[in-house]
Amino acid sequence: MRWKKRNVSGIVLKALLICLLITDIYPFVWMFLSSFKKNVEFSQSMFALPGQLYFQNYIEAYRLADIGVLFKNTVFVTFISIAIIWFFSATVAFAITKMRWRLSGTVLTYVQLGMFIPAFVLLLPQFLMLQKLQLLNTLWALILVFSTNISMSVYLLTGFYRALPDEILEASVIDGCSIYQTFWRIAAPMSINGYVTVIMLAFVNIWNDLLISQTFVSSTGKRMLQVGLAAFLDAKGAREWGPTFAAIVMSVFPTLVIYLILNKKIIAGLSAGSIKG
Repeated sequence: MRWKKRNVSGIVLKALLICLLITDIYPFVWMFLSSFKKNVEFSQSMFALPGQLYFQNYIEAYRLADIGVLFKNTVFVTFISIAIIWFFSATVAFAITKMRWRLSGTVLTYVQLGMFIPAFVLLLPQFLMLQKLQLLNTLWALILVFSTNISMSVYLLTGFYRALPDEILEASVIDGCSIYQTFWRIAAPMSINGYVTVIMLAFVNIWNDLLISQTFVSSTGKRMLQVGLAAFLDAKGAREWGPTFAAIVMSVFPTLVIYLILNKKIIAGLSAGSIKG
């Protein structure tokens, strides 16, 4: 009797998980298929498959939305910001967890306070600061704003570093390594999963940003992807559904691909970061 109850509950649980999976995946599948439809086909049932793969939507979206320039700007800002975020969050978190100094706890508390401050609250002081530095309407303004947002990254990496055995780090010091050599040769290679998690979270945050990039950049040639996409949707979204869905697919595709490639390392990094040493 117990076996039957467990078997039934297992089947019900699997059915619920399958339903949730379908619910999550279906919008992406529908959006992808819709990007190959002609405008005439959108007057039919929204669940109907495209009559043929109409690749002209992607050509039109690339041309009308100026996707090439948007991708170039977004890639430039994203990867430089991620490099800065990784460097400072990795070194600060290591110094807080693995080095003994008087204000380490105070610094950690100060950094973590940044997680509780909404982004829109900082827009005005950041705008005034960038205005004085004459960086408004430049990609470097976005890089400066994005790269200072390291609170979550430091928080995740401090949890991850605590799981690293102190004995290994102490052994490297005994063997003659300086603190810098210990970090680069021992701690960093052992923390790859944590770094991947931080990098992926930063990538999603920057790649999908609309608020910050729309506030500090107004020039058409320096727009980020989401700002350009929003402008394209305002101009064409109500009339040309095919190119609209094609533009959305192109903007979402990099994030999905990177996550599918790195999802195991991301999960491992989050799991390791939740363990306290």
